Amino acid sequence: MSKEFFANLSLISSFIVIIPLLISGFKLRSLNKVQIRLVYLLLTVLLVESISNILWYQKMNNLPIYHFYTVLEFLLITAIYKKVLANLFSKLFFIVISISFVLFAIVNTLFFQDLQTFNSNTTTLTGVVVILFSLCYFYALLKEVKYNNLETNPMFWINSGFLIYFSSNLILFFMNNSLFKRITEASYILWGLHAFINIILTLFYTVAIWVTPKRP
Repeated sequence: MSKEFFANLSLISSFIVIIPLLISGFKLRSLNKVQIRLVYLLLTVLLVESISNILWYQKMNNLPIYHFYTVLEFLLITAIYKKVLANLFSKLFFIVISISFVLFAIVNTLFFQDLQTFNSNTTTLTGVVVILFSLCYFYALLKEVKYNNLETNPMFWINSGFLIYFSSNLILFFMNNSLFKRITEASYILWGLHAFINIILTLFYTVAIWVTPKRP
């Protein structure tokens, strides 16, 4: 994979999030609470990717941004699952999970992976927790006595996208620092794969925003 191709793929991966955001603008009044929480996540992604790319092209270290983004991402994703897993877990459970993650992220930054280093420990933990949330959601669907049309259920698409993305990138997140101590062709291939999976995730986001869920 050439450096130029990697740069173009990364750029598409960073800003394809604009598509579901544009759709959400047209459908704002018909979005349910889960879709609105997804929009908050998408806006955060767009802001972070914009700043990250500006720093990258100015040859400045953009890794400090991701220390803060990982925490925001986790809290926003937890807020989504807090809504749809209310029958499985209490509000206190999600509060404890959120506080514990924030404390872990702070300790990791202060003592293990500083702001100039990719926070692979917190991104890996995010992946593990979100995968568990995803499996719990599918379990909750199986327990439903009455099945709704999944193709019009935004959370089905969001959850499927999360499961594919985080399970695919779990090893990459964990190994990132060792991979980029020395930039090689393998590094570009792996992060090109990450960019491709991120595009797929955004397509799932787009469907989740596009569908019109049935009102309860």
